[in-house]
Amino acid sequence: MNVKTFFIGLTLILTVSFFSCREDFDYDPLNTDLVYSSDTVSVDTVFNYSKSETYVLKVYNPENENKVIPKIYLSKGSDSYFNINVDGKAGISFENVPIRKKDSLYIFIEVAAEAASANPLYDDEINFETTSSTKQIKLLSWIEKANVREKDATISSENWDSNEAQVIDGNLTVTSDLTIDKGTTVYFKKGASLTIADNAKLTVNGALNNEVKFRYARQSNKYDSIPNQWKKIELSPNSSSVINYAKIIGGDTGLAVNNASLEISNSKIVNNQSYGILANNAIIKGYNLILNNSNLASLAIESGGNYEFYHSTFANYFNFNGSAGPAYAVYLSNTDSENSANPLTKAIFGNCIIYNERTPNALVFNKNDGASFNYLFDSNIIHNTDTTVLNVLTDSNFLANITKDPEFVNTNYTANKLSVKETSPAKNAGKAEYTTLFPIDYNGINRQNSPTIGALQ
Repeated sequence: MNVKTFFIGLTLILTVSFFSCREDFDYDPLNTDLVYSSDTVSVDTVFNYSKSETYVLKVYNPENENKVIPKIYLSKGSDSYFNINVDGKAGISFENVPIRKKDSLYIFIEVAAEAASANPLYDDEINFETTSSTKQIKLLSWIEKANVREKDATISSENWDSNEAQVIDGNLTVTSDLTIDKGTTVYFKKGASLTIADNAKLTVNGALNNEVKFRYARQSNKYDSIPNQWKKIELSPNSSSVINYAKIIGGDTGLAVNNASLEISNSKIVNNQSYGILANNAIIKGYNLILNNSNLASLAIESGGNYEFYHSTFANYFNFNGSAGPAYAVYLSNTDSENSANPLTKAIFGNCIIYNERTPNALVFNKNDGASFNYLFDSNIIHNTDTTVLNVLTDSNFLANITKDPEFVNTNYTANKLSVKETSPAKNAGKAEYTTLFPIDYNGINRQNSPTIGALQ
C-alpha cells in the first residue's frame, strides 16, 4: 500500500468514525496548554520528488471539558513540502478543531519532496494556537538528491559518485562498464536488482569509513536489519568485477556470481534472505570479508570453480521468523541443481572464521565424483560437531584448524559486530604466511605482529 492510498483510506476512516460517534458540539476555545507526544517529528530521509512514510503526532487535552483548538497550521503554508492530516482531513490550516476532554487527537504527517537543495535539511512547524499561547512542533526531514532510474532500464557505461544516490526500480542492466565511487549509495526498490551483463565490468571503489552501500530504498535504518527487501546483484557470465569496501544489505542474494570473475575485499554482506554470496562456477578471490545472516548459506559455491578466501569471517546466525533453511556458513559443491559435475579446481580458505548455530557443521561439502574437488582449509576456526560427516581436525587438506567458539562481540541483525573478544581462540592464531599477504584488516589495523583469524584484528 502506498502512502497516497493510505492517506485517502485514513481520511475516510477517521472522518466516518468521528462523525458517527459525536453529537453536535458547541465547545469553548481551549485556553490552556495541550500535551504533545513529541516536540519534534523527524521524518526519515526521502529522495527528491518522492514521498515519505506516514508519521504520527499525538495531541492530548488534559482538561475535564470538551474544547476546540482555535487554529492548527503549517508555518510554510501551501509552500511546505509537508502534508498533515488533522481530524480525518488533509490540509495546511485548520480552525476550531474539536478535542474531547481527557482525550487525544492524532495528526498524521508526511513529506512530499520536490527538488533537493544544496542544504538537504528541510524543516517546517505545526502551529497550535489557543486563546492564551501558540505552540510550535518542529518538523524535520532530509531530502537526498537521487537519480531514480526508469523501471527495467539498461545503461552502457557510467560513473556513479556520492553527489547523487542511485535508485533502481525493477532490474537495471549494465552492458559495458559501471564504476561506483566511494560514499555512493545505491538504493533498490522492492524486488529490484542490478545486473552486470555478459562481458561487462563493475568497479566499486569504496574506502574505509566511506563505503559504497547497496540497500533497500526505504530510508529508515530499521530496514537494514530486515532481509529480502530487494533481489540481488547479478554478475553474469564472463563479466569481471572488482569490489572494495562495499556494504550489501537486506536483499535476497547479496552477490550472485555466475561464471564470472570477482575480486572482492574489505566488504560486509549481511542480512540477506537466501545467500550472502552465491557462486556458480566462478573465479573469486576475497579477503577481509564479513558475511552474516542468510537463511540458506552465507557463502554458497555450486558447480565448481576457482576460489581463494583469506582473513574473512563467514558467520551465520539467521533466525528470522519463519526461517527454515540450514543457515550454513559455507556450502561447497562441484555439482549443480541437476547434479551435473563441474571441476572445483581450487578452494582455499586461510585464516578464516566459518561459524554458525543452526546446524552441527557450519561447513558442508557436496561432492560429485564425476569431477575434481580440490580444497585446502588452513588455520581457520570452523564450527564442526558432527565429525562423522566431516572432521576438520583430521581429514585430509585440513591444517591447523580450531573448532572452538570464536566469541563474536554481537551477531544480531542490527549490529553485525563480528570482531572477537579478547578471550577468543582466534586471537594470535593466524598463520603468518597469509597475514604477510594481507597485513591490514577491515578497519585499517595492522595485523602482522599478532594476527587474529577473521576479517577483524
